[in-house]
Amino acid sequence: MKKIFWFFLLICSINLSAQNYPITSINISLPANPDANTARWGSSTSTLTITANARTVNGKIDDRVRDGRILVTIRKESSKVCGTNTSNTAPSANFNTSTKVWSGANAVSLLAQECLLPSGDYELCVQFFADGAIGSTPISEEKRKQFTIKGHEQINYQSPQNISPIDAASIAASDIKKPISFRWTPVVPKPQESTTYRLKVWQLMQGQNGTQAMKANQPIITKDVDNLTQAIVTNLYTGPCKPPYLCDFIWNVQAVNREGKPIGRNNGTSEPYSFKILEDNINTKIDSVKVGCCIKGKQTIYVKVSNLHPANQAQVTAIKYRVNGTGPLTTLSPTTPAIPFTINANSSQAFTVTINCVDSMKTIKFIVETIWPTDPDNINNETAWDTLKCACTACDEKNFTLNAPAPGNISISNNTISFNQPITVTTTPAKTIKTIKAELVYYEMVPENDMCIPCNKDAATYGHFTNGTNSQEWNGPQQTLNINITTPQLTPCCSAVFKWCIRYKIEFTDCTTCNKVVCYEKKKEGCEKINNNNLK
Repeated sequence: MKKIFWFFLLICSINLSAQNYPITSINISLPANPDANTARWGSSTSTLTITANARTVNGKIDDRVRDGRILVTIRKESSKVCGTNTSNTAPSANFNTSTKVWSGANAVSLLAQECLLPSGDYELCVQFFADGAIGSTPISEEKRKQFTIKGHEQINYQSPQNISPIDAASIAASDIKKPISFRWTPVVPKPQESTTYRLKVWQLMQGQNGTQAMKANQPIITKDVDNLTQAIVTNLYTGPCKPPYLCDFIWNVQAVNREGKPIGRNNGTSEPYSFKILEDNINTKIDSVKVGCCIKGKQTIYVKVSNLHPANQAQVTAIKYRVNGTGPLTTLSPTTPAIPFTINANSSQAFTVTINCVDSMKTIKFIVETIWPTDPDNINNETAWDTLKCACTACDEKNFTLNAPAPGNISISNNTISFNQPITVTTTPAKTIKTIKAELVYYEMVPENDMCIPCNKDAATYGHFTNGTNSQEWNGPQQTLNINITTPQLTPCCSAVFKWCIRYKIEFTDCTTCNKVVCYEKKKEGCEKINNNNLK
């Protein structure tokens, strides 16, 4: 009876001790399909995380926890298979807060060993210990996390998928000699080991379909790349592709592991894509392009296209343009002649169209799309650029009103012609005027008779602005020039006709300038006319 009592006392003591561990909980997090290589558990795709919580008393952590050790091992069927530490050699936990987290590489380092686990079921075990007088004593329960390492055959991998050349693509014969890029998607999810992608290309013989060619023919290209999802192939095919038979091809890619075993569905192979080589049955060229300056809100576009093929027709299906290399791709329409338009062999055709002015236009790119009429899949695109060279464009976009004042608003007294010249400038788009300058470019005096010719021949008094220079500038808020021109002193009672022309030069703040010449005529009456007027 006494033995039974002590047995129950021992059981109760153990349970009480377990319930009073200073570390109260442990959580272990692993991905659903952890990597077989434990060293990769520190990566973002297979991260190991361990979280532990400690009891505190009056806000303080138990000394056993603070100085304790953390033991992490991996077991399979109760036998340790990974982790070199023991409860006495386990690393310090450095438990200085009520919650402690080990994640990624920090957590993996607790194993103190890199292990490559074969496929199967395992347990990750975590327990904390404190140093005691007779060795290490547990200060937590042992937490176990079950996980499975799957073999390739157990993971449902998605095989690669072809990207380019796209299915049923057409490649010009002139381009098939250039390097061709084959691209595909990777295996999903990413395999734990290196993946080799095996690209194969077959040529279809006459009368074959793709499946028959892949079964019966030897690939013309076989190329392996490791952990890459593209391959560059040069000199894909050097044989002839003569009408009416086109050269057709089919391609796919297979994912395999180091042992050459397929990875993924469909034997690790992508669905096949086809492409074909088209003979250069069309050969077009953009001979010339021209964009007219903006006139009354419209610009005329001229595009000349030549068909250089000696025998075949070429049909122009569209002419498109893009402004300044960044604008939207716009179709020119309606053109003269109308598109689509067929150009005979060794011939050319000019197309014209009018568009609304594009104020921001500096360059314009043209794309001419043509097909071989007997095979619409045989496509040829040509491009050409034009840089707008309109030196007078700024002025063509302006509307100037500089009409000469009525003769009654021009006065001649003593030796001076005086008048006001109103100036109106309308710009599209709006621009700021910097200066308006007037230059006297023509001056003539026609006297009434030889007796009226002045004796004074001083050039300074013949046709100059009264400020002594040959120009006058406006730079104020008003848009009217007050102009005074010197004239010779006429013999008393003589009349004369004065003729002059002034060039007005308008300069804008964006450095563009425009010019306009305005001519004037005014007669100075003699004494007789003046006296008669006085008698009226």
